[in-house]
Amino acid sequence: MQVEECFLLDTFICKNNLKLHLIRESGEKFYLNYKFFPKIHIRSSLNFVKKLNLKFSNKVKKNLFLNKEIDVWEVEVPVCKWEYIKKKLLLNENIEVFNTDLSPQIQFYFENNLFPTCRVIVSYRDDTLLSIKPLERPYSTEYKLPPLKILGLRPVCEGNFKFSKWDSIEVSINDSTLYFDEINFSFLETLRDIHLKEDPDIILTIGGDSILFPEIKRFSKKFGIDTGIKFFFKKGVSFFSYGKVVYRDSIFYIQDRIHIDLSNSFFGKHCSLDGLIEVARLTSFPLQEAARISPGSSISLMELKVAYKRNYLIPSTKAYPERFKTALQLLQVDKGGLFYLPPVGTLKNVAELDFFSMYPSIILKFNISIDTFKCECCKDIAENIKIPFTEYYFCQKNKGIIPETIEPLLKKRKRYKEMLKENYREDIDLRQEAIKWMLVTCFGYLGYKNAKFGCVEAHEATTAAGRFILLRAKEIAEDLGFKLVYAITDSIYVQKEDATYDDYKKLAEIISKRTGFEIKLEGVFKLIKFLSATQNDKKPVMNRFFGVYNDGKIKIRGLMCNRRDTPVFIKKFQKELLNNLDNEKELKKIFSDYMQKLKDNKVPLHELAIKKRISKSPEDYRINTLNSIIAKQIKNIHPGENILYVVTEEKSPIPEERAKLVEFTDCFDEEYYRKMLEKAFKEVI
Repeated sequence: MQVEECFLLDTFICKNNLKLHLIRESGEKFYLNYKFFPKIHIRSSLNFVKKLNLKFSNKVKKNLFLNKEIDVWEVEVPVCKWEYIKKKLLLNENIEVFNTDLSPQIQFYFENNLFPTCRVIVSYRDDTLLSIKPLERPYSTEYKLPPLKILGLRPVCEGNFKFSKWDSIEVSINDSTLYFDEINFSFLETLRDIHLKEDPDIILTIGGDSILFPEIKRFSKKFGIDTGIKFFFKKGVSFFSYGKVVYRDSIFYIQDRIHIDLSNSFFGKHCSLDGLIEVARLTSFPLQEAARISPGSSISLMELKVAYKRNYLIPSTKAYPERFKTALQLLQVDKGGLFYLPPVGTLKNVAELDFFSMYPSIILKFNISIDTFKCECCKDIAENIKIPFTEYYFCQKNKGIIPETIEPLLKKRKRYKEMLKENYREDIDLRQEAIKWMLVTCFGYLGYKNAKFGCVEAHEATTAAGRFILLRAKEIAEDLGFKLVYAITDSIYVQKEDATYDDYKKLAEIISKRTGFEIKLEGVFKLIKFLSATQNDKKPVMNRFFGVYNDGKIKIRGLMCNRRDTPVFIKKFQKELLNNLDNEKELKKIFSDYMQKLKDNKVPLHELAIKKRISKSPEDYRINTLNSIIAKQIKNIHPGENILYVVTEEKSPIPEERAKLVEFTDCFDEEYYRKMLEKAFKEVI
């Protein structure tokens, strides 16, 4: 028997075993097999469970939604039969099935307190794992990652890599970078040789799921070359989310490797590989799958972990409907966050004060959770513990699943923020950014109907408490002589003549002390301009302003340079204006220079590209909008995908001439982009 310390990178199913991908301190990798039986819990007759021909036993566990203990059959499933048995049971309407959300890998991680990239001590004989123990916890802020060998693949182009012609394909490993004109025989041979020789742990791509690996697979078959990369394919899908159509690209998982497509990963796009690893460590989700989950799904996984540790049964389908409310009750509680409209125009010496993670902090302080809502044990003191503006109360004796989930996240992010103040590190910043997204969605998922631990009443209670706290902050500020000029959900903007930075900082300390919720001075604006509605110069609107802090930094909300569909050229122009607000002469010169660039045709076409998301299949469009015109020019485009195009002749009687993909045109509609510049100029001046 051998015993050694190493890193656990990944776990996957191989025949009848789990196969662990481990890395030594030297970077050498090795694999160990482990015979593991994940468990499914069933509420059914004895005869039914006997017919499964699997090992089972009787257990007493607590049902999450019924909040009581029940008898169930605990069935041990071979990992190779997991998907088959799970689908078979879920199709049977005469039984109740629990814990099917937890894959064999996740159950293995949960039971052994493991997570991807954690340092472990293993004992093994030959290639069989005997035991494994973690040497660190997922909430550690100072951790060392295993020495990873990463193979990078990405198409090089100016437009959307899915629909544009590539300039080249970049292949990188260690400190070497190669470029190929296209996916051809030479490229595939090189990829095969690198894959076999370097044996990478991670294949990091841009466009790997949507275009690179589909093309590599197609050309490998055409040329008869085996690159050694074994794929598992999952088809892409369009779906409706938060009022818009979204397309999730196809997924190419790789056996014995980890494939991460940064362009098909929320955390990859926003937090790079460092943030993605942080998410995998916190959720105990295999890294390859963690790369494809949303922030909401990641927080749900952490909640599942807490429930699993508490011996809860987790139903396969949510069984917690919203309680009936009268129209009056809905008017009282279903109000969302509080906001206060600002005056239109420019103000000076305005301070911005932000509550630190307000909604997660409220959830934690009031113990708001699906399993603590109107508990029997606190019924006698309900009147004393009601959430402001509601008739709701939550248990004060037993911590809920959701508070227990988010408490370590709040502590960890706060520690990361402290570390950044002491010494900035990009990897720490990316980690705290990943946690920030998880905390943001933990509140939203309280009211999401499909969230396993969602509870509309918990969502309403959280926003009600938020409104109360914001009103309290307003009253405290006004009592001390400050004027509220703007407020939104968890931030207040206040002003006081001749107030100094220290005066505003003292105000934040007083509000924190009196409300019990930490609020920080984000900064003091030497000037801030609140913009009006587009159609009414006197009507104020929410979240549409720009301001310059005393240290020169600029905060922008709701301007054209913030919009995802604004061309790069217009964004550059507006940001240049904002950096020269004190110089009226320079502002006019910038405007003139950019107009001249358009006139002289000295703007790169890719900087004029407009990014839009199509909402339906090309054939379903009935009106010739710019979006539909472009969508009809592209093969195999799905609802929810993004397109990049240049407006070439907006008023042309021929629809196909009005706009074109970037690589299929060498001209643009000067008048159209002049109007965009004028609009961007008017927003600022």
